[in-house]
Amino acid sequence: MLALIYFIILAVIALGAAVCVFLSRHPLYGALSLVTSMVALAGIYGLVGSPFLGVIQIMVYAGAIMMLVTFVIMVLNGARDSKTPMFDKVSLFVLPAVLLLAGVVGFAFVRAPLAFDATALRGSVSLTSETLFNMAQGGPGYFLLFEVLGLLLLSAMVAAVLLAKKRLGTVESENTEESH
Repeated sequence: MLALIYFIILAVIALGAAVCVFLSRHPLYGALSLVTSMVALAGIYGLVGSPFLGVIQIMVYAGAIMMLVTFVIMVLNGARDSKTPMFDKVSLFVLPAVLLLAGVVGFAFVRAPLAFDATALRGSVSLTSETLFNMAQGGPGYFLLFEVLGLLLLSAMVAAVLLAKKRLGTVESENTEESH
């Protein structure tokens, strides 16, 4: 019953933060809403018995990719904002959602047993790498997804750099640099 309550809370936070991504007027607030949604999804992964996917969700998506997205937003924005608004309508949902998420995590840490179970079956690095990078004829083909994702991220980074370089090299930006 408690897992169902956790799921409902995390699902509402994930869906609400996803809606806030579309409703936010400032791109950084949209990025923060996306991070909130990804952390709530990681909590749902933990509830369904997949803590590895939850940790990967936080490390890869909420950590690395959102850092890249935030960096691209900062570079492409080019300091056009003279003042970023402190709060808007989206923050009225995101702030309570983050506080509720922190409360759920804190409550789960207090209620969870912190004993080490030596009999539990644990995966190893070799088992994970054999599964992910199995290139045999009947293998699952996860290595192809890994390669495609790497190429997608590389192309996104190159496109962001080219867009930033194109904007920085325009005549208008050179004229504003000379006047300062």
